Amino acid sequence: MKVQLLVSKWCPTCPQAETIWKEAAEKRPLDLEILDVGEKDGREVVSRLRIKTVPAVVIDGVLKTVGVQPLSEVLKLLGD
Repeated sequence: MKVQLLVSKWCPTCPQAETIWKEAAEKRPLDLEILDVGEKDGREVVSRLRIKTVPAVVIDGVLKTVGVQPLSEVLKLLGD
């Protein structure tokens, strides 16, 4: 499972989202990629999926959620 977390340097909640998703990656088998929307790779995903809010979570190429979720919700999103 490939998870892309889209963040921005100016986003006040993105560091919290990064912490939660990194913790989830320790508990579930996933390929976590953190992309800054100000950089080329991040801009490509944002453009392709028309994402307007960060943090945003893309799982296997599909936008799944935006904002910061508690770890319990993240783990549910990833499946048991």
